[in-house]
Amino acid sequence: MEVFTLLILFAGGVVAGGVTAVAGGSSFLTFPLLIAAGLPPLTANITNWIALMPGNFMALAAYREELRAMRGHLRAHLLVSFVGGLLGGVLLLWTGEARFEKAVPWLILTATVFFALGEWIKTRLDALRTPGQTPSRRWLLVFEFVLMVYGGYFGAGVGIVLLAALAIAGQTSIHMANAQKNLMVVALSAAGCIVLLPSGHVAWWYVLPLFVGSSLGGYGAVRFIRRIPARAIRNGMLAWAVLLTIYSFWKYG
Repeated sequence: MEVFTLLILFAGGVVAGGVTAVAGGSSFLTFPLLIAAGLPPLTANITNWIALMPGNFMALAAYREELRAMRGHLRAHLLVSFVGGLLGGVLLLWTGEARFEKAVPWLILTATVFFALGEWIKTRLDALRTPGQTPSRRWLLVFEFVLMVYGGYFGAGVGIVLLAALAIAGQTSIHMANAQKNLMVVALSAAGCIVLLPSGHVAWWYVLPLFVGSSLGGYGAVRFIRRIPARAIRNGMLAWAVLLTIYSFWKYG
């Protein structure tokens, strides 16, 4: 790998780790970077999986107080995250390179829609909901399971939709919601790694710069989260996601 490519991937990892910790959507940055570096789509997707996992893991260190306060009711959420991640990873390998490449534009479009409409859906559901009423925990877990299967298959957009779901379920603190979201994505990623690591589709020289960068970015972003204009981050990521969707349909459609 050229030094320039390594530095670009490292810088992309730093930004992606921060975006993951704050708002989600880091795969919008790292997946196209790996494609541009010359990896085929399936290998890029799996390499991206392995590389970005520490971004959420490092963020957990900064959220340890919030997680300690919630530890009594996280077990079921972690279970559906892990099982959904396993199933999504199995589906990814079962579909294979050719089918995944054809699905890439539609996956990115789905992720873009998730990213764009997550807050709007939350607002509309809040307006229709009886004050003080929260959705059934059972239905929340079912929704989380479906979302995690998608996350195990591709993953982009999972974070922002999960944040919206947690808010709809009654979580009023953005810091508590971010802590739970990061922990669930870590469980999802760990399950995916069990399936994907032995697949032979991991480009390790591309993992390293993203791995280190996302670790630094994930922890650093949470330490300064109150100074980061989250709205500006979301708007910038959404504009990039729309451009990426258009490009993916032109290239793979």
